[in-house]
Amino acid sequence: MVIASFQHFGFSHVMAIVMTVLGGVLMVRLMRSGASEVVKTRARFVLGGVLIFAVLMDLVLTLVRWGNCDLGWEMCWNSALPLYLCDVVSIVSALALFTKKPRLVEVAYLWGLAGTTQGLLTPTLGYDWGTLEYYNFFLQHGGVPVAAVTLVWGMRIVPEKGAFKRMVIWSWLYMGVVIGINFLIGQNYGFLSGKPNFSTMFDYMGPYPYYLITLQVVAFGLYGVLLWLAPGRNS
Repeated sequence: MVIASFQHFGFSHVMAIVMTVLGGVLMVRLMRSGASEVVKTRARFVLGGVLIFAVLMDLVLTLVRWGNCDLGWEMCWNSALPLYLCDVVSIVSALALFTKKPRLVEVAYLWGLAGTTQGLLTPTLGYDWGTLEYYNFFLQHGGVPVAAVTLVWGMRIVPEKGAFKRMVIWSWLYMGVVIGINFLIGQNYGFLSGKPNFSTMFDYMGPYPYYLITLQVVAFGLYGVLLWLAPGRNS
């Protein structure tokens, strides 16, 4: 099977980043505008629906590409279960857009910008233009940061006091659960049991397992910066 080549910071990658930034700016402006609440509600529900759709389509596209057979299901088991952080935060972001609950918003904001943005900048992607996988990947990895800025800077739902401590606990819980699942099923979801075979920011964080410590230092530092930048800064 021939896989279309994807190049980091090639034209297709840069275009995806540009569209993400543009989408974020437009959504923030819409939420701050004098548009009716009906229009704003529809916009955030559409964005939330897109995020859930992208998570579900990952499984579907894997089956379509590899076939509804033993190999197809094996590939789904290997890489398409919704256990990556970006999958989890996509679902949380969608729920935050639907409900506007502050505790969901802070997870969407901090995991979305500190985590999923890394996937946007250094994608673990082997597909380029002309494949549904390319568009689905960037719908998700671009849609999550758009949702994050929409919720916090557009809708002004700011993280509540204690957000940093809660997010550290949620991060440790996610890591512990997924590392345990990886051990049981012999996979590497979240890239917590080994580095990906693609060039990513993990390459600059040291060897396994020490890069997991570096990862936490970077993530928690980004949480602090993002909380400081958020409107209100009451966290």
